[in-house]
Amino acid sequence: MVRKFTLLVLLFIGINAAVQAQVLDAVSIEMPYGTDTTCPGEQLTFIATQSNDTFTHVQYHWYTNLTYTGVIIDTFYTTALVDGDSVYCWLVYHNSLGVLDSSRSNTIIIHRSSSFAPAVVISLMVGSNPDCAGHKLTFKAFPVNGGPGPQYQWLVNGLPVAGEDSVTFTRFFNHHDTVSVQMLSNSPCAAPFPLTDTSNYIVVSHDSLTAGINIMVTHNPICLGVNDTFTATTSSTGYGAYLSWYVDSVLIPTALGPLYHTTGLHNGDIVYCILHALDACVVNHTTVSNPITMTVITPLITTVSDLISAGSNPGCLDSPVTFTGYYTNFGVAPSYDWYVNGVLVAHDTTKFTSTFQNGDVVTFKVRENDNGCYNHDSVTAPPFLMVRDSTPVTPWLSLHGDLLEANSGGLYLWYFNTVNSYTGTNLTLIPGANTETWNPHTLGYYFIVKDSSVSCHSAPSNILYISLVGVKSVNTTDVNIYPNPTTGILNIDWGSRIVNHMKLDVFNIVGQGMRHEEINNSSHFETDLSYLPEGNYIIVLRDEDGSKATYKIYIAK
Repeated sequence: MVRKFTLLVLLFIGINAAVQAQVLDAVSIEMPYGTDTTCPGEQLTFIATQSNDTFTHVQYHWYTNLTYTGVIIDTFYTTALVDGDSVYCWLVYHNSLGVLDSSRSNTIIIHRSSSFAPAVVISLMVGSNPDCAGHKLTFKAFPVNGGPGPQYQWLVNGLPVAGEDSVTFTRFFNHHDTVSVQMLSNSPCAAPFPLTDTSNYIVVSHDSLTAGINIMVTHNPICLGVNDTFTATTSSTGYGAYLSWYVDSVLIPTALGPLYHTTGLHNGDIVYCILHALDACVVNHTTVSNPITMTVITPLITTVSDLISAGSNPGCLDSPVTFTGYYTNFGVAPSYDWYVNGVLVAHDTTKFTSTFQNGDVVTFKVRENDNGCYNHDSVTAPPFLMVRDSTPVTPWLSLHGDLLEANSGGLYLWYFNTVNSYTGTNLTLIPGANTETWNPHTLGYYFIVKDSSVSCHSAPSNILYISLVGVKSVNTTDVNIYPNPTTGILNIDWGSRIVNHMKLDVFNIVGQGMRHEEINNSSHFETDLSYLPEGNYIIVLRDEDGSKATYKIYIAK
């Protein structure tokens, strides 16, 4: 048909290869027809078109001669270009995976000339040709080097039509009428060429019409639940035509135009469209399109998890922790990333090892890369909140009488072993022993590990061997030792009971003897420890038959 042929001419002549076949994740740029060659200083217009309208955060970055212009919209205007300059556009966007992406357009080379010939072509814009008699047609002129204010005179059968001097021309035409236009250019760079040019001509044809329809689909195969678009292209419909869309012979009452959008397709569904052409000159009033059988794929269920495979949480600030990530149903070559507090720290590895600060948040994220069907394209495992503390100072273990004593207060883990070792099959964690003292009941080797509030452990202490247990204890039911803490004077009181040959030993926290006294024929004894430094001390009472008792006091200065 003449109309379609003329439109193709307008789209491709003189656009300097600006319009290219659109592909997924792409951008192309073009100039309006006839502006690929212009006079110096004229304003030029460039239009960018993206190939996928599902992108988000789209910006169009325009470049001239490899230099960024700062323009970030889809249209670029400029008067500054000279002959030989180049223009292209970088499309920056977030793709369907939510990942920052970009694509570069074709390049347009600018042509400026101080003298070139004016020209004009016309195209049918409204109506069809051939068409039924009695239908109005609208033609439009497209100038080349017409200047800022070209003048037009429309011609029918070579004769001027009075009053028809605008860029468009609308009227009823007779069968075999020829339509053309004459343009008078006022371009400053038209000389020495003639200022007047006559366009191509189009022959109007009246005939009965045979309506046609064809439909295409955007995606097939497609994932279940994903939006798909069907597009109907019609021809020779006359006036008053409308469309009906069907899925498996069921009318879709909400689909009324040339586009049918749906998320409700299932595998094997057959989609087609019926064209209803009501115009009397159309010979086929009902036309069924080609059918499209859909392949709809059920999405795979994606799962992501991660575990601590080495180290512990809670734990120490300087203790490394290794995470291992696991995933299922992400297709071929997925990508996986580790984040700490939202910052990417490792890429495309299922293992991640590091030390952490208290309060750090560790997350593992997996994305599919093969555009398959998944219930989620990107899945993040539940985050880990890292609980960390400083490593406690290695403790020192001492024996005071029958009492094992750590050199500082706090929480402890007490271990017993039958051999002089920190490891082994007989190593036992003593249940319930978590303070800085322990009265051993079994012969063997003992050591301690200091524990923080978040189970951050120190290095193990020295090992002490206990070779004697079971010594009788001094009767402590009537002994009162006060005050505790004391500033120096310590009272030991047995009430009404008289003691003889009772020995009093005072040790510091590392086991050094600080005072040794004997108590005879007395129910009350007072000792002055004010000369000792502030801190924890161990009081051991031993009677004459070897029985003993141990007490812990604190001297405060």
